[in-house]
Amino acid sequence: MTISAVPPARRVAGAVFATVLAALLTASCAAPHDMAEFSGEASQETARTSEDHPAAIAPEAGGTEAGEPGADGSAASLDAGTAASERSLVHTASMTVRVEDVEEAGEAARELVLEAGGYIAEESVSTPANGAPAASMTLRVPAGGYEEALVSLADLGDRSYLDRSVQDVTEEVADVESRIESTETALETLRGYLEEAQDVDDLLRVEEEIQTRQAELEAFQARRDALGNQTSYSTVYLELVPPQTYVEPAEEGIGFLGGLERGWQALVRVVQGVAVAAGWLLPFAAVIALPAAGALWWLRRRRAARRRAAAAPSPAAEEAGGTGASGEGPNS
Repeated sequence: MTISAVPPARRVAGAVFATVLAALLTASCAAPHDMAEFSGEASQETARTSEDHPAAIAPEAGGTEAGEPGADGSAASLDAGTAASERSLVHTASMTVRVEDVEEAGEAARELVLEAGGYIAEESVSTPANGAPAASMTLRVPAGGYEEALVSLADLGDRSYLDRSVQDVTEEVADVESRIESTETALETLRGYLEEAQDVDDLLRVEEEIQTRQAELEAFQARRDALGNQTSYSTVYLELVPPQTYVEPAEEGIGFLGGLERGWQALVRVVQGVAVAAGWLLPFAAVIALPAAGALWWLRRRRAARRRAAAAPSPAAEEAGGTGASGEGPNS
């Protein structure tokens, strides 16, 4: 009887363990979402209250002033400037500046950003032969020197276009931080359940959930790092173009040495072209050489045969010569 009672007890313990684990996972998944919704609803409600009843949030006369701690030691309200400085903002600007020398202005913009502690994310410079030069740069400037950088970049020439935008990602940053904290707490709890697993199925289920939560944690951390980079560095898309009255500078006289240099370059190009043509024709010459050599040999042999035939005496001439020689004998 005692032996048959053990399996049901294990099944009951496993069922209880699985129920508790499912409840924990459900709570850990729903907590960040619920917190984000609650935070959004609370902020919207506060905004509506401040618009409809401004006096409701204003400090009463003789009460606690802005930024001073209340009776319970917490701050009753925050100064507007302090609240703005604590928000997470992403600054982006697009600027076009007309300059006399595009290359020189691009080098100056590069040095300006590097001295400010930023970096060049992307750069493209074009100097066509029959067109106006232009440069396109994507600059990442520290948020603290963003305004100063815009002024310095505009001073490179004549600013013809500027478009600025600001994106508030404070709530997104807070939501990501909350999700990271909740996921880390869930991971700690799940790791504790590894020791309480009753059988292999429970152990595998807990390990699978740990892997899932670990992947979510890494994704949240990557998003937090990306947001941190966007808020720490402002982005400036800079276009450097010549003035509207730009005229391509006329080519000056090159002189004797310039002519000698260009002549040498032309000679080198001609030699290179001849070498390329010879290399291109060489396979065809190898194929044509064998039949041509055979035909030449045949022609030379035929000519030699004709010469030998022309130099040899004919039989009639030899017979006539022999008869003449025999007739002179009796007369003499």
